[in-house]
Amino acid sequence: MTKAKSSSRFSERLRKNAEPFWRQSVEHRFTRELIADTLQDTDFALYLIQDYAFLDTLARVLELTIDHAPDAASKTKLSGFLETVTGDENDYFLRSFDALGISKEIWSTAKRTTTTRRLNDIMLNAARKGYAEALTVLLPVEWIYLAWARAAGKTRPKRFYLAEWIQIHTNPEFIIFVEWLRGETDRLGPALPPEQRGHLAALFREIVQLEVAFFDAAYA
Repeated sequence: MTKAKSSSRFSERLRKNAEPFWRQSVEHRFTRELIADTLQDTDFALYLIQDYAFLDTLARVLELTIDHAPDAASKTKLSGFLETVTGDENDYFLRSFDALGISKEIWSTAKRTTTTRRLNDIMLNAARKGYAEALTVLLPVEWIYLAWARAAGKTRPKRFYLAEWIQIHTNPEFIIFVEWLRGETDRLGPALPPEQRGHLAALFREIVQLEVAFFDAAYA
């Protein structure tokens, strides 16, 4: 019964439709090496610079989603996550750059990769259209991170910037937020016209595919 109920969730249907890219993202070489503490600092540095460039876009997408949110409860939930992104998570990046010897001049002027620009454009364009579209691009970028970080179990790398990256994406508040995103998606999805559901499925799949490319770019 539990399995049947889970598979009937709209968010789960979106995830399944995103295969094989979903599995490629959560089982990527990058995440496996990060968990195993074998990831080269140079590779993580490339990734971290691009991810920090994406952080501004994520904050803007959250702001747009808050504007579209239908009630005070959902606005509060999204605002809380926005505060985390611009506060604790931003602080993590700055501490990690310092530990990796990456100067502000480097991380603040680094050119965004084609993948980063594409991810930014798609997410911002979707978030401007409405609440359902905004949720559909937010959900995969957060859910993927929860999925791969959970695979670490109790394993933590010795380097703090790797260990904390896992911890950030497995802490109780993050898990609750991802489940809330799924719940909102499940609530809205089934009531939408078939054409819009198809559009959201394609959008979700494209974001997941770009996440694979984002991890690939760390080895460029």
